[in-house]
Amino acid sequence: MIKVLLERRVKRKNYSKLIANLTDLRAACLRQSGYITGETLIRGYDPIDVLVISTWISEGYWKAWMTKEERITLNDLINPLIDGEEKISIYKMASDKADA
Repeated sequence: MIKVLLERRVKRKNYSKLIANLTDLRAACLRQSGYITGETLIRGYDPIDVLVISTWISEGYWKAWMTKEERITLNDLINPLIDGEEKISIYKMASDKADA
């Protein structure tokens, strides 16, 4: 099992639109093989820094989702709303060391 952390810095005026688009993106994830769960977090009281954490059965399922046209289209709606590029980090369970 893996956790994917997607960090984005939203342009303040676009916060509501970003959250709506992230909700659509998560709804699309629910239909994907290998997707387990996800959550959207903001840093402290200032919603400029947004962190999405999703859980997948394996990195292979995540990589398949990354290349799907539906995800690319939804992500293209998100990109103009953020400052810079999203940062993606992938973590696996420490107990899965055999896969390391």
